[in-house]
Order: sequence, then structure tokens, then C-alpha cells
Amino acid sequence: AGITAHHLALVGGKGANLGELTRAGFPIPNGFCITTAAFHQFLGMRELKEGASIGSLYDTLDTLKPQDVDAARKVGAEVRSHLLQLPIPPEVEDATVKAWQALGPESSYAVRSSATAEDLPHASFAGQHDTYLNVRGRADVLEAVRKCWASLFTDRAILYRMEHHFDHRRVGLAVVVQRMVRPEIAGIMFTADPLTGHRHVVSIDASWGLGEALVSGLVSSDLYRVDKRTGQLIELRVADKQMAIRARPDGGTVRESLSEARRHAQVLTEERARAVAEVGTRVEAHYGKPQDIEWCIDGSGELFVVQARPVTTLFPLPEPAPADSALHVYMSFSHVQVMTAPMPHFARSLLRHLFPFGKAGQPDIETPYLTSAGGRLYIDLTPVLYLRVMRRLIPNVLTIADPLIAQAVGKIAAREAFREGRHKAAYRPHLHEVLHWVGPILVKAQPWLWWRRPETAVEIVSQFCDALVEDVRHKLNAAAPGADRIQVARECVGSVFPRLFPAIPPILAAGLLARKLLIALTQAKPEDINELLRGLSGNVGTEIDFVVGELADLARHHPAVAQYLTRVEPAAALASLDKVKDGRVFQDAFQAFLARYGMRGPSEIDISRPRWREDPTPLLQVIISNLQQSTNVAPRDRQSQLQARGEAAADRLVAAARRGLLGGLRAHLVRRLTRVARNLLAIREHPKFMLVRILDMVKVTMVEAANLLVANGRIDQLDDIWHLSFNEVLELFQDRDVDLRARIAERREEHERYARFDPPRVMTSDGEIPEVEYDRADIPEGALVGNSASAGVIEGLAKVIMDPTTDSLGPGEILVAPFTDPGWTPLFVNAAGLVTEVGGLMTHGSVVAREYGIPAVVGVVAATKHIRSGQRVRVNGNRGFVQILDQTGRDKAEHKRT
Repeated sequence: AGITAHHLALVGGKGANLGELTRAGFPIPNGFCITTAAFHQFLGMRELKEGASIGSLYDTLDTLKPQDVDAARKVGAEVRSHLLQLPIPPEVEDATVKAWQALGPESSYAVRSSATAEDLPHASFAGQHDTYLNVRGRADVLEAVRKCWASLFTDRAILYRMEHHFDHRRVGLAVVVQRMVRPEIAGIMFTADPLTGHRHVVSIDASWGLGEALVSGLVSSDLYRVDKRTGQLIELRVADKQMAIRARPDGGTVRESLSEARRHAQVLTEERARAVAEVGTRVEAHYGKPQDIEWCIDGSGELFVVQARPVTTLFPLPEPAPADSALHVYMSFSHVQVMTAPMPHFARSLLRHLFPFGKAGQPDIETPYLTSAGGRLYIDLTPVLYLRVMRRLIPNVLTIADPLIAQAVGKIAAREAFREGRHKAAYRPHLHEVLHWVGPILVKAQPWLWWRRPETAVEIVSQFCDALVEDVRHKLNAAAPGADRIQVARECVGSVFPRLFPAIPPILAAGLLARKLLIALTQAKPEDINELLRGLSGNVGTEIDFVVGELADLARHHPAVAQYLTRVEPAAALASLDKVKDGRVFQDAFQAFLARYGMRGPSEIDISRPRWREDPTPLLQVIISNLQQSTNVAPRDRQSQLQARGEAAADRLVAAARRGLLGGLRAHLVRRLTRVARNLLAIREHPKFMLVRILDMVKVTMVEAANLLVANGRIDQLDDIWHLSFNEVLELFQDRDVDLRARIAERREEHERYARFDPPRVMTSDGEIPEVEYDRADIPEGALVGNSASAGVIEGLAKVIMDPTTDSLGPGEILVAPFTDPGWTPLFVNAAGLVTEVGGLMTHGSVVAREYGIPAVVGVVAATKHIRSGQRVRVNGNRGFVQILDQTGRDKAEHKRT
């Protein structure tokens, strides 16, 4: 009872939690802890073997990597073998025996490992260390303690520590010795639903006998889901429980086959399930966060909690939390921007300043409608979804970006519980507020749709973007380095969208409306529209690819340069290029490319990520791969071919429209709309390109500020700045007494931890992640389903690429990636097909794939996990699925298109 959560370093996570719960009055079986001090005394007794010590084996562990499974097993087995032969220090043995005798030597005990790095908010270490049940007698208790100490070095525990970046030396192991409960029923309870993430649902697994059978996966369990708010049992599933584990009278455990009636009997009554959930809810309230709880009920009906630890697998809730009690729905901004990795704090702060809504015209504050969760950004759609017209419109619009997002948003918005939330909402918009933003866009779109010359759009938008970028550059240059320039940067970022909205969205809206009208007027199939939108002139995204291809052609025309580039490592290629014959010619062209496009790069919405001007290695990798092609089509020739295909598709649509009554008029209208669609949708990448140029100037400003802060001793290293907000950086310049190092360290660790989460597309303020899936009965069995983004069917060898800065694509390979953004587009030069986990019809990879005429399927859930590099796959861009044809790779150049 004297143990609290503050004794973690002394008694480990399990011991600290059980002590804390005992003090709080929860029903915990009596017991005691053997501290980590005893463990360290045990380790330090003698050398493990001739010429080696525990320290030398720790040294060996430090050299291993998480993938070194065999080596971890070998070292772990060696350490355990020696530890199991060591005697327990006499004073530790005496203290243990006295505590055991005080509790009652006639009782049975559970002897359980309790590591200092387990049951933590971000790492549970569940099942990594050993537990021994129904231990009886002095000798067996002491032997179980020794085995628990040795279990710190099981291969699974060693690998888990490496995977989660725990220092082996800094993890100690205590042992919890608890009086054994002889349960009639045992189970596990999550006080938040582990599958959907719903924070108001308790999920209970229950089975007969000891919980060991359930924890070890030896037996199925009944499932009970209880709504914490009402106490109502909302789901019950009775399992076929074929066996149970029971405690033997003489110690140890035994498996027991169950009778037919017992196998199918309901373990918990509804009343008892509610009682278990109520205890779990109180434990959660005590800790202030969802808990993973092991519990049991003995023959008398008394309920005991035998373990509680934080649930570490739940995706974090959006922050800041809603200011009201209404149910909120959040859409992943990261998925829409096809960059699902976590971003550090400053990158998120910057984008929240950029987002224009809910700021009352103040450019230097963060929007309340763009929230953070798990290092990603989520848009709070709740207020606009209270409007009936928007509940219909928004899911339809989102289908273009990601159909699974649209499905999830529509599913939540249709719930009565969501619509009733408007009575509790802190803010409910009126339709005229939405029209304030949307109305001018639709009105200004009409001239572009019906009479303005669409061929002028690219030039007009380019001039607007260039002027806005230059205006920001002028303002930043006019400000003094440090706080003044940071404040100007913040204001410039906050004013981008109010200046952008009147100019570019109407043009894009006209292009999208033209596309929809073409489908309605001609009954065109998606592949017809895809074909129409190939080879668009002026697209700044694909223009990058053409220039990269021209750089490869330039190297190819200078054999010494080509030979040099294919021989040296890409990271070192530029350093000595001027010593190669004609190397200066290529180097000048490459530097000219960086001057124009060097602010781009993979995951470029994250300002902390390297730009091509900072690390051009990915570009050189693409150029080298291009040089290795046996045949090569000049980039501009490819563009001309695609443009011809697009124009031919326009002719076919016009011809189809000419048939039937009023065919001549309809054909004239369709001809106009094909021009509008081809010219206006070519500007799709212009706003992003403009924004990336502005973000790059902000990055230069922040790096300059970081150097000043390091020089003044305000932060320790340059990249510390990415773990602060705009306002916090300003605070460091303006208040000498402020020290944010602890906050930086916490956020740095948090950022690394968030990388292990897969972010949901949509979530609610309750933490629920709606279950969504593609429902297409015509898909072949075993195929991976996604969205058709670019027509055609291709067979070839898959290349899974997670980071374009460290890997490249060979000629004819099919690119399989979590997502692609403009920083990935140079890889498309070699791609025969595209598969991504994120995306919709108008996201980056889809647009570029159509431009290049390569089949593409996007939004394939977990594609990079299901598909391995070297597997032969078929990408069906016509019907939106991917098939894995075999498990082994073939000739890399072999691919087949139909």
C-alpha cells in the first residue's frame, strides 16, 4: 500500500500501477515487490563467464539492430543461461522469504515480472517478460523470482526494447509477488474500444478459469461491449471456449477440456458485464486515460483487478479538444495532401496559420478548425456538416480526393447522434457564411466556363503566383533578422489564402465543372475523361519531370558525364563533376534546375523536410536510373504523344455528342467544355507550387532564426526550432527568462513515437475511427481494391518505395508507395504503373499518372504491407484493383501492358 506511481524506477511499471490502485481502494490481491535494487545486486554478484561480464554482454546488445533476430536470440539465450545459474544474494533472499511468510506460506502466489520500461503511456511491453502462476513453497517462489529476472533478456524483450529505442542498461526489473486468486472467470478489458478507438466504449473479453489462456491466445473469449455513458450492453458475442486453464492444488496449472454446455455458455451476465465495465471506468478516471486491465472473479463472485496499464495503441485524440459536448468529426488533412507521416510541431503550427477559416480576418493567429492528432493535422468538419446541403455536398466533393474519406464522413454525418449535436455546439454556421466563401468562387467560375478564352488561364495564374511570391520575398527581405522577420513571415503565411481565393479557385472550379458537364452530356466513361486529361500543357508538376528527363538526355549526350554519374554514389556526384569532361555543362544545367525548382522535395508540406536545394541526391538517383534505360523517349516527345491522345479523346467526345436530337448544338458545347477542362485543370499544381515557394522562404527565415538562437544559447541545436510553434519561437527572442528545452525534448520524443501510428482518414471526438471499405462484387478474389485513377492494365515487377530520398525506381517497374506528392514525380519517368495507399481522382499521383499515360490504382489500403518488391503484380487501372501474380521477382525490365 506504500507504493505509488512515483515508485516506477524502484518497482517497475506493473508494481507501480498495482500499488497506485491499492492506495486508491481498488480490489487488488495482496502482495509485495522485490525492487530493481535487488535485481541490480543480483546482476552484479560475479562475472558471467571467464573473461566476460554482464557489461560485455550489454555491449554486444548495443551493437544489434531490430532486424538482427538470430543474433538477439543467441545473446539473450547466453545471458539467461548464466543468470539462471547465479545464486540470489543472501540479503535479498532473506527479505523475500520474510515478506512471503508474512503474507502466508500456505497460499499460492503469482510471481510476475515488472520492468521499469513497461506499462508506460507509450510502450506497454505487454507479454515481453515472464509471469509464473500458482507458485507454492519457499524454493519455488525464489526460483520464479530468478526466472523473472532472467526474462528481461528474452529475445522478444530485447527486440522490443530495440524497436522502441530503449537503452538496455537503463531498464531494470522488479518482481511482483501476489497472492493467487483462484478465478472462476477471468478476462481483459480495454476502457476504449481497441478496434474503433471509441473512447466511450468498454471492450471486455471474458473466459472460464485463469486469464493466462486468454492472454496467451489459447482460447477464444466472449466479447462484451458496454457504453460507458449509459452502462448499456451494446454488443455480446459468445465464443466456443474449448478449454480453460486451472490452478492445480499442488502448484502449477493444468489445461481442462470443457463440456459442450460450458463451451457455449455465456461467461458474464449482462449485470456482471456492466459491473466489470464500471470498475474499468473508475480505473480509467483515476489515471485520466484509457486503460488495458486484466481482471478476474473468484468462486465467491468477488472481482479483482490484477493488472492495469495505459492503452498504447490508440490513435491520439485531436487537440485542442472541442469546446462543447457535441460529437465532432475530423478529416485527415494529411491524407488529402497525400503526406501521412507525422510533422513536427512547427510544421503543424505553420499550416494552422495558413488555413484561413475561423480567424476573423486575423492572419497572425492559428485556425481553430485545423487540429493536431498523432503529429498529423485534422480538419474539423463539424460546423459545416450541420447544414443539410453541406451534408450532401461535402461527401460528394471528397470522393474526388479520397472515396474512403467521403464514405466515413458521410457515415458519421448521417447519424442522429451527430445531427443532435448541433443543439450542444458552441458554433453553428448559417448558410450565408458558407456562401461567403463558396458563392464568389462559383460566380467567378462562370465566365471561365462559358466565354473567357481558357488558353489564357495558365499564363494568368502563373503571373498571379509569381507576383504574390515576389511580394512575400520583398516583405521578408525588408524585415530585420530574428523576431521582426518571423512576425512578417507569420503574417505573410496567414494572408496567402485570402489573397489566393478570389483568383485561382474560380478557375479550378470551372475546370471541374466542365469535367462533370462532359460526363453528363456525353455519358463518357471515366477512362474517356482520363484520356482527355492527358498531356495538359503548363502543368508545373509534370514540367518538373520533363526537365529532369532533359537533364538525363543532356548527360546521355556527353558520354563522359553519363559514365561518371552511373559509376559514383549519387550523394557525392556533384562534388567532382566539374573535373569530368563536359561536366560543367551538366552541372550548370542542374544548378539552373535547382534555382527554379530547388524548393521542392518529398513531403514538402512539412517545412522541416529537406528540399532538393538542400539534398539533391534523390534527383540524381532518378537521372542515373534514366541513364540506365536501354531505350529512351525524349520527354517532350512523350508530352507531344500524350497531348495528341488527349486531343483525340476530345474529338471522340465531340463526335459522340453530335449524335441525336440537337447534336450540333451539343457538339459545340462539348467542344467548348473539352477546351475548358484541358486548359483550366492544367493549373491544378500552380497554387501548391506557389505555396511551396513561400514556405521555402519561411524555412530560410526560420533556419536563420535558429542559428541566432543557438548562438545566444537559447536552444541547443538547429532542428530544435521545428519542435516549437511560431509564437514560442518569438517568445524565445522576446523573453530572456523563457527556457523551452524540456518542451523541445518532450516533443522530439513524441514526434518519433507518432511515426509508429497509422493515421486514420477520419475520426470523431470520441476517438472512433469509422470502419470503411470498398464494396465491389466484381473484383477478383484476393485482389487489393482501390480507386481507378488512370486507365489501362499493366503487369510488371513491383518496387515498394517508402522514401524517394533513399530509393529509386528502375525502368519498367511498378511504383508502390504510401503516397506521392510533387517531390516524388521524378520517379514517374521510369514507372510502368502506380499503386498508392492514399489518394483519389484529383490527388497528385493520379494526375501525374494520367499525364504520363500509366495505369494507376490509388487508395489501396496497406498496399505497401501486402505487396513486396520483386513480386509480379497486375495493376488494373480500368476497374481499380491490383493482383499479386506471384511471389518472386523476374527480369526487372520485363513488363506487359494491355
